[in-house]
Amino acid sequence: MSQFFTLLTATGQDQLTQAMGFGQQIELTTMAVGDGNGQPAPPKENQTTLVNEVYRAGLASLAVDEQNPNWLVAELVIPTQVGGWTIREIGLFDINGNLFAVGNFPETYKPTLDAGSGREITVRMTIQVSDTASVTLSVDQSVVFATRTFVQSALTSHAQSRDHPDATTTAKGFVRLANNQTGAAGESTSHALTPASGKALVEQQLSGYGNTVNEKLATQAGAIRLRHYFMGQN
Repeated sequence: MSQFFTLLTATGQDQLTQAMGFGQQIELTTMAVGDGNGQPAPPKENQTTLVNEVYRAGLASLAVDEQNPNWLVAELVIPTQVGGWTIREIGLFDINGNLFAVGNFPETYKPTLDAGSGREITVRMTIQVSDTASVTLSVDQSVVFATRTFVQSALTSHAQSRDHPDATTTAKGFVRLANNQTGAAGESTSHALTPASGKALVEQQLSGYGNTVNEKLATQAGAIRLRHYFMGQN
């Protein structure tokens, strides 16, 4: 067996058996860490508490493992301002405070800002169960907060995507450029013309009139000059 592992407690095994037999579900809501009173804390089935719990909070996430449908993966985020102890044990609790699963953890010191070095830690716990459908895979959103890494990753992904609002006449956003065919049709209200494409479109339209337009423009220009001459304007 691995040096570090998790297992269902006797309570957790009974809960799972009852849930599978009667079509019920177990609602897992919180996770805790402990320091083992300064000693290694190998998990035991008859445990109902951690050896020495130092921090408990709502789950940050709870989901079925993508690679193994019989594994549940629970995560607890310990914020920067919490700490001052060494993590040696972890536990997963249901909505009634019953210890469902317990595990040991590689010794990890969680500092605080007061100690001169603060960091956020995500503790992950993997539990093997025979029927993940018997466990409610839900997280209380009121106790979930995003890690800095998650936020940065989400912002980067969004910036590189095209999942942005469309531009309007009053707000910035994404626009779709018109090609020559769409621009010439003059019917779309959701496309935009670049200055270069607009100039090319005007020249294309004018070229279709040939010398008629040029002669008309020349005649108009000549008439304006004559009017200025007779009115004493140069």
